Amino acid sequence: MPQAPTNLDDLKAIVATEKQLLPVGNRTKLPLTQCDDATLVSLRSLQGISEYEPSEFTFTALAGTSLDEVQCALAQKNQYLPFDPMLVEAGATLGGTVAAGLSGPGRFRYGGIRDFLLGVQFISGDGKIIRAGGKVVKNAAGFDLPKYLVGSLGRFGVLTSLTFKVFPKRPVTISLQVACDSQTQAASRIAEAAASRWELDAIDYRPDKQFIFLRLAGPQRACESLADEIRNLWGSDVSDLQTAEAFWKSVVELNWFDDGLLAVKVPTTSQQFFKLYDSLAHNEQIQIHGSVAGNIAWILLKSSESLSELDTQLSALELPGLILRGACDHPRLGAWQSSTIQQAIQQAMDPAGHFCSF
Repeated sequence: MPQAPTNLDDLKAIVATEKQLLPVGNRTKLPLTQCDDATLVSLRSLQGISEYEPSEFTFTALAGTSLDEVQCALAQKNQYLPFDPMLVEAGATLGGTVAAGLSGPGRFRYGGIRDFLLGVQFISGDGKIIRAGGKVVKNAAGFDLPKYLVGSLGRFGVLTSLTFKVFPKRPVTISLQVACDSQTQAASRIAEAAASRWELDAIDYRPDKQFIFLRLAGPQRACESLADEIRNLWGSDVSDLQTAEAFWKSVVELNWFDDGLLAVKVPTTSQQFFKLYDSLAHNEQIQIHGSVAGNIAWILLKSSESLSELDTQLSALELPGLILRGACDHPRLGAWQSSTIQQAIQQAMDPAGHFCSF
């Protein structure tokens, strides 16, 4: 069973005494908690929103706070996190989301989770409490360390508190689906939509169905005018997405493929996305969804039997894959590279090697 400290003093003591450890949240991404001989340290008891200033559009919460709690609090003030947090209904925590570096379709227009993270408090490998960043939007002092903790997978330190900026909630959203007669036409239309004046909220693509999904957000008259412009441009290929709310929820919850027991995230370019799909299209055990105009491939697999093929194709395309859900021996697939600065930061934060590493 994971250790579950209820305060910072207990957490500091665990970091100081355990030979090797790995911080976890609600364990909605089980493959990322794999580490032989490491003590799992659950932060679920360290939860709650400690500061929320709606007029300043910022909040601070403990790392074990659920995304659902955060979103409910923001909604009461007509505010939200525009990057579409992932796995909210599954029970994901704020700290786990930052550590995994997960952002949803809204990343296309507004940027990902790292663009909304203003400040962090964390415990380093030598048991010190470190604060980096700030609690206001206009803060440019010092090295932007919080950005390096996004996607760190608990390998740099134990996140304890995080500060985010938020946005006013969108008055209206309109979702459209665009049928394409080929992958070539889809790639062309995605590029056109991404470079257009429409300022789309999201651009996603389902290659097996050859449908592009567009989301407009803003004042009603503006959204309706832009939707009409898109319909006039692409004619009968454009239709309203009748199940818009359910569709976008299926993307962020990674359940758009009923048989998808394993989930993998792959960062791509648009060109790489289509190459990856072409290499895997023959395998009915694998379903791919393109998000952020083809810059993220979400891959769901029926079983671990197809992981070796996916690993091979990712390696051939020099792409890294991260397994977020399902039974596996190792959460990383494909081609991963370790940068010099990443190694230097890890050495500075954890000189004794307390935190589990891949």
